Amino acid sequence: MKLFIITIFVGTLLMACQQKESASCCSMPTQPKNEKEVTKLPETSLYQLDDAWQTQKGKELKLEEFAGKPTVITMIFTHCEYACPMMVSDLKAVESQFSAEERNKFQFVLVSFDHIRDTPERLATYAAAQKLGENWTLLHGSADQIKELGVLLNISFEQLENLQFAHVNRKILLDKTGSIVYSIEGLETGREEMAVEVRKVW
Repeated sequence: MKLFIITIFVGTLLMACQQKESASCCSMPTQPKNEKEVTKLPETSLYQLDDAWQTQKGKELKLEEFAGKPTVITMIFTHCEYACPMMVSDLKAVESQFSAEERNKFQFVLVSFDHIRDTPERLATYAAAQKLGENWTLLHGSADQIKELGVLLNISFEQLENLQFAHVNRKILLDKTGSIVYSIEGLETGREEMAVEVRKVW
């Protein structure tokens, strides 16, 4: 009797497999399309922030869209005449230590302190003037978004009466899940060290 029941069960299962070729129960599970689908964001991830930002290309995105590659991130504003251009120069010096192929393995993100003047259009002009490539994203957000991210990145800042900003100059590396794994403060600092750390997490 048991053998008869098992035979019926197996026969039914085989018929179901034949009827559903597109989602066959007999086939191996479909592999995920990309790394983002298999990466669960840890509690320490900045990518847990749910607000949407605007890029220099006018596209809206959430920070979680950067998951899957290491990210070198800092905060600047485009009307800065001294520290911010040097910070960008530091990151470009990091980038110069990688081949064109290697640069596809990680990305740079610049977040503006200035939510009023640094519109996506202004950020696009700045990116072009600085000759920043496709692996660079510049972000515009609301005052609240910028403040929250500054706290999480440990980048304090203050807007002055002349519309300039006093701010900490900190360069930060996020791993593929958006957790901070390395940071260094100062200008013309950490260029070689940052490149070494990037190679550890891609």
